[in-house]
Amino acid sequence: MTAVSKDRILKTPIESKSALCEAYDYPKKVAFSRGMRVELDNCVMLFISGTASVDERGDSIHLGDIQAQTRRAFENITALLESEAADWHDIVRTTCYLADFRHYDEFNDVRNLFYEEQGLDPLPASTCIEARICRPELMVEIEAIAMIRADTTE
Repeated sequence: MTAVSKDRILKTPIESKSALCEAYDYPKKVAFSRGMRVELDNCVMLFISGTASVDERGDSIHLGDIQAQTRRAFENITALLESEAADWHDIVRTTCYLADFRHYDEFNDVRNLFYEEQGLDPLPASTCIEARICRPELMVEIEAIAMIRADTTE
């Protein structure tokens, strides 16, 4: 049996309950955190879980509207970033999941506009994948990784 290290890297959950509830607060419990903050020396990495068009109660919203769902996913990620004194300029990577690639152009139009509004340059590294999303009514889900200096959150 391998011994477990007592010097684990510090990690804490990321949440923004004003924007979206925790998954474990859903009527049917789901076992994941909205995000995880990982501290490494002078760097903090923020791992934002797949985030979709859900409201503060965990209800799916903007049904059938890929553009509104995309915008809400970005707003939810923004709220999670803000809870850690971060913003979209700190994002280094996104992974975007579309339930149907026929909606890619509409999704990408919203993403391009959102990134332009944020003034992002350079843009985050990104992958876009067609995939079945956890709820059939959701059309897009986005996960993100951000990096900030540890001293910016004190």
